[in-house]
Amino acid sequence: MPEEKDEIYDGCTVVVQRGTYMKTCRVLQGRTYAFGKRGDGQFTLNIDGALGCPFGSSFRMERMSNKLFSIHKTEELNTCLDIVKEGGEDNRDLQDDGRSQKLTPEEIIQLKGSGLTGKEVIQTITENSTTFKDKTVFSKEKYVNKKQKKYGEIITIHRPSIRLLSNMYYTLDPLKIANLRVDTLSQLLCHVNVQPGGSFAVFESGTQGLVTAAMLHRMGTIGHLVQVYHGNHPQRDAVDLMNFTTKELETLSFINFTKLPDITPQEEFATNGTDEVKELTAEQADKELIAEDTHCETKEMKADTTEIIEKPSSDTKSMKKEFTRPQKFVRKQEEDIRMSSTVLQGNVEGLVVACRQYPNNILRDLLHYLKPGHPFVVFSPYKEPLMELFMEVKSQNGTNVHLSETWLRHYQVLPQRTHPDINMSGGGGYLLYGTRIIKD
Repeated sequence: MPEEKDEIYDGCTVVVQRGTYMKTCRVLQGRTYAFGKRGDGQFTLNIDGALGCPFGSSFRMERMSNKLFSIHKTEELNTCLDIVKEGGEDNRDLQDDGRSQKLTPEEIIQLKGSGLTGKEVIQTITENSTTFKDKTVFSKEKYVNKKQKKYGEIITIHRPSIRLLSNMYYTLDPLKIANLRVDTLSQLLCHVNVQPGGSFAVFESGTQGLVTAAMLHRMGTIGHLVQVYHGNHPQRDAVDLMNFTTKELETLSFINFTKLPDITPQEEFATNGTDEVKELTAEQADKELIAEDTHCETKEMKADTTEIIEKPSSDTKSMKKEFTRPQKFVRKQEEDIRMSSTVLQGNVEGLVVACRQYPNNILRDLLHYLKPGHPFVVFSPYKEPLMELFMEVKSQNGTNVHLSETWLRHYQVLPQRTHPDINMSGGGGYLLYGTRIIKD
C-alpha cells in the first residue's frame, strides 16, 4: 500500500462527525460547507483550522456569525456530564407526557442563536425540565448525552474508511446503498477472497460504488479489478471519497456491459490465454469502439473536472475559485476497455455482482469470465431473485452454493448497564455465494 498522509491537507476528502451525524466534504482553503438538516438545524462551517492537523483530531466550533462557525483544535472534550451530580432512586413515578419541558422549541432556537455555548444551552434545558431532578443518575447521563449530540460544539474529522462510509450511507438512507450493511459487505469480501495480486470483476449498481471501493482498498496496488457497468458511466462515488492514489487507481479499469469481449469455447475452458490472443482481442475491441458513437461516455469520463462549493456564505462568494480535482480516471476510455477485455479473457479469480435490479441475467453473462474452481458472490436487497438464482446456478455451473442473511445487533457496553440496543436495523440484504464448476 502507498504511504498515506497522516495530516489533513488541502484537497483531501474527510468525514466530519458531530455526534452521530456524519458528512463527507473536500477540504479546500477558504471554502465553507453546510451541515445538518435544512432549516433551524443547519449551520455553515469553515474548516480551514483543520489543515495540518492529524486525522482523527477533535475541534471546537466557534461562532463567527448567526450560522457560520470556524473550528479550532482542542484536547479538552467536555462531555457535559458534570451537569449530573446526583439522582433519584428510580423512574417509576416519571411520565413521558411531553409536558415536562417548560421551554418551547422557539425559545430553545433563540437560546442557540443568542451566543450561548452548547454546554450552557444544555444546562438551561435541564434546569427547565420538571422531571430531570427526579431521574436516576443513569437516566440523567443518557438525557445529557442525547442533548449533547444535538447541541454539542465538538466535531471530529476522520480519514475516510470503508467502515465510516458504509455506516454514514446506511444511517442517512439505507435505500441509497440497497440496504448493504457493513457486516454484509465484510462477508461479501471474505466469500470472494479479495486479496492483493488477484484479478477480480465486479458489477455494481445502486450501492454508490461502495463494493468497488472496498475491493480496491483490499487489493492495494497489486492486481487487476474490472468494474462492469450499465449506462453512460460507472458508479464510483465511494471510490472518489477514499483519497486513493494514482498508483492504486491504476489497478481499477472500467468496461461497459455492451462492450464485453466474446469468449470462444476454447477460451472459456482455458485458465490462461496466450499473449497473441489477448492482443488480437484488444485490437478488435478498439475497432468496435471507434465504430460506435461514444460521445456521451467520453464526455462523462474526462479526468479533470471542477468542484462547486456545497454552501458558500454570502460574504465568501467573491472568494470562490475553481479547484481541479485529483485525477479520477487514470486511463483513456479506449485503454480502459482494452485492459478490461484482456483481464476478462484471461479469466478472473473472483466475481461480484451487487445490484438492486434483477441479477440473474447479469450473473449468467459474467460467469463465463470466472475461472473454474473460483468463487462468485451476488448481493441483492431482495431474497426472491436469489432463491430463483440459487436453483439455476446449482443445477448448471455452481457448487457449494449458499443463500444467507446476517442478523446484526449492537450492544451498549457500560458499567452496570450492558445490554443490547433497543433499536436495530431491519436487514442488511442477502448474499448468494458459491464456486463455479464446469460440467461435462
